[in-house]
Amino acid sequence: MQFFSVFARFIGVTASVLGFLTSIRNLLQGLFQGAIGNLSDRFGRKYILLFGFVLSFLIPIPLIFYHNTYFLIFVAIIQAFSVSIIIPTWNAVLGDVTEPSNRGTFIGKITSIGRLISVSVTLAIAGFFAFIAARHNSILTIGKWTITITEEFQYGFIFALAAFNALLCIISVLFLKETRTFVDQEKRNQVPKLHVISRDKKFRRFLLVNSLFGLTMSLIWPINPIILNDYLKLDFPKVAVMTSSFAVFIGVTMIMAGKIVDKIGRKPLIIIAVFTLVFFPVSMIPAILTGKWWLLLLSRFVGGVGTGINMIAINAYTLDLAPNELFGGYSGIRETFYGIATFAGSLAAGFIIDAMEVRYGLYITVLALSIGVTLLRMFAALGFLFISESLPIKNNSNLEKND
Repeated sequence: MQFFSVFARFIGVTASVLGFLTSIRNLLQGLFQGAIGNLSDRFGRKYILLFGFVLSFLIPIPLIFYHNTYFLIFVAIIQAFSVSIIIPTWNAVLGDVTEPSNRGTFIGKITSIGRLISVSVTLAIAGFFAFIAARHNSILTIGKWTITITEEFQYGFIFALAAFNALLCIISVLFLKETRTFVDQEKRNQVPKLHVISRDKKFRRFLLVNSLFGLTMSLIWPINPIILNDYLKLDFPKVAVMTSSFAVFIGVTMIMAGKIVDKIGRKPLIIIAVFTLVFFPVSMIPAILTGKWWLLLLSRFVGGVGTGINMIAINAYTLDLAPNELFGGYSGIRETFYGIATFAGSLAAGFIIDAMEVRYGLYITVLALSIGVTLLRMFAALGFLFISESLPIKNNSNLEKND
């Protein structure tokens, strides 16, 4: 997911198409999550997860060999649909195996492990390709075989690795014990319908605020790969450094955030997260002004810390509000609304970028959008001040004192 948008820009898609690719992924990643989450509540998690990972395994493979704008759109659609299957089901698994008192800590630990493994693998690959480029002029000789390590080859290798990773997930899920079981069919039929969520006032308010913030978040997403590829002209190893540093900051933050969110509550951490993410767009300005790519690491720190805190706090918050029998449904509905909002934001941003670049040039465009989106995020983030705390008071001594 981190390399796909940069690769799309690398092979020459316009900002409008890039905005569409980003927006369609955002939409389809969220659009079906409510329904799929509810299915996992009714029929169990294991085989729904398995189906999602099978799609994730199949879809990156053709990208290794075939590069075409229309095909990229097809890949984005299928990949997004696979994510829409996996995310609510996996979040529901986390809800099944945790209690509110330790939920944030557990989610933080297990999610950070995946992030840090991803970083290690990505940096190892980037280092290997950089070594071949520096010492052997991007020529790799294996016995009688000679391989030219082009940019296309490096991205293709990443897509192959993504497919292999999904295959490992498939194998792992086969050994996963089902966490959502029913004694009989009657119990299964008693799972509430999704419409009960509409009566949950706390969750409705959170949905509105979170979706509005998601819209402002997504306005900057199409400009990010353009800054990396067009403005700073990063090669593959440098792109890998950017994505890996982002993942490192997310992973390390998750470990700490998980413990803190169980002690002081969900709402304070959500507020810290969103107001940190407010400054992600302007944190790219030093790199834009100087043209020095390594200054972009500042933005990865800001975005990584904000994202790491937000992912833990938001997931814990949603699972706290959900009845035990609707963990999947609540998580899915949250992502459905978020996906619709980010679809609108990314789609609009693509057309805005194209129009502004023609009139003002790339430099003014990326600078103006970085400042403008920050202001919009600041306004949207204020809404989180009005959501309710979800952590039960008996599990939080600080909240109990304030009650």
